[in-house]
Amino acid sequence: MGKRGPKPKFTGVSCPNKDCKFHGISGKNNIVGNGTYQIKNRSVHKYICRECGRVFNDRTDTFFDNLRKDEFIIKLALKMAIRGMSNEGIADVLEIQPVTVSNWLSRAAKQCDNVNEDLMKDINVSRVEMDELWVIIKKKVAPRSKVEDDGAWMWVSFAPESRLIIDFKIGPRKQYVADELIEGTDKRLSDSKPIFVTDGLKFYSEALLKKYGEWMEFPRTGKRGRPKKPRLVASKNLKYAQVIKNRKGKKLHKVEKKVVFGESIDQKRISTSLLERQNLTFRQDNNRISRKTIGFSKKTKYLFNQMKLYITHFNFCRNHMGLTKEKEDGVFEKKTPAQESGITKKKWSLIELLNYKSTKISTN
Repeated sequence: MGKRGPKPKFTGVSCPNKDCKFHGISGKNNIVGNGTYQIKNRSVHKYICRECGRVFNDRTDTFFDNLRKDEFIIKLALKMAIRGMSNEGIADVLEIQPVTVSNWLSRAAKQCDNVNEDLMKDINVSRVEMDELWVIIKKKVAPRSKVEDDGAWMWVSFAPESRLIIDFKIGPRKQYVADELIEGTDKRLSDSKPIFVTDGLKFYSEALLKKYGEWMEFPRTGKRGRPKKPRLVASKNLKYAQVIKNRKGKKLHKVEKKVVFGESIDQKRISTSLLERQNLTFRQDNNRISRKTIGFSKKTKYLFNQMKLYITHFNFCRNHMGLTKEKEDGVFEKKTPAQESGITKKKWSLIELLNYKSTKISTN
């Protein structure tokens, strides 16, 4: 023990080196302090891993790694980006370069990927609504067809009970994009499969059948001719229904609820109304996907990065009015979709989202 007392033990810090045997595991007594360096209004701790010799700091593997810009300026820039403000507009307000804003959005998208990969898994929901939202990229091109379309669409899967946005894709109205949405959604769900509800677009049923279907083989009959080929059929656990809207001209004429796969599906649960309301929130909140605007993205990657940040912020950092509940003492409790789903215990701030690091606590 030195004159200043015992040396601090960094039990909550883990090594970021993927080749280290203690990578991402804290509490192994392999981390020692290596001084600090000063940034705006605070100090950043530096460390050394005694196992592999890696030198790192509090900001390693976060959004802020190797950034010296004031966190307050970065937070303002990203909050304006979440609302759909252009990179040039943000740069003009904050007196920085547009390329800097673009780089920050790219960094934020990668950070959101890390958060979602770690936390958005084994989600237990009873119903998933899916829909596609027409968006504008580069130039305005109205949808040309009610089925296939080469234009830009945002495909969304949504848990109505918790208002959690499970996954999204951006691409044309084609079968392969529907397949990607189902695949991405399945990776984040638990083994208990929910009821899937969509509109009448045929791509969803084919994508669900590819993912959850089973091959049925038919026995030989002994009769002349070729045997019946194996056929892909829905598994017993797959439940899927559609809400089909029939229109006469531009007016809604009739809404039909159709069960495609599964049995014993309550007709009251066949609905996409909450996702359609969420689509309105997208358009109201985010200038990049509003209908009557010239603030749309000029490249797909810019919209993709911005939507990653928007949706992750929506799930983890934003209280949802639909989840507000009154407690016994008369106080109204507000929750984020991630809280309601049990993914987090509290509402995150944007800075907490950007500073997130995956760490496993050692029990040995």
